[in-house]
Amino acid sequence: MVRDLDHEVQIRVVPTVRDADGLALSSRNAYLSPAERELALTLPRALATKDPAQARARLNGLDIDYVEVADFEPRVLAAAVRVGKTRLIDNVVLDKEKA
Repeated sequence: MVRDLDHEVQIRVVPTVRDADGLALSSRNAYLSPAERELALTLPRALATKDPAQARARLNGLDIDYVEVADFEPRVLAAAVRVGKTRLIDNVVLDKEKA
């Protein structure tokens, strides 16, 4: 969109801040029970495959909203799942050389 609208800004992609166990930091994490948090760790592990089909397969059993490659610069594999009543989102950069 920045390019399409010819804005003079530079977008910088930075790593997602994560807890020691790999779950992306979010205020929503506080709503997870210990068992739900353990189940939620499936999300970053699935995205680490960097393959949409493999990620979706690893998320089997969770309520998946989406698992998609977003054609940004750089491209990212993004996903949203529900664990209990909590909706979690995460993504990983696919084009490492552009990150």
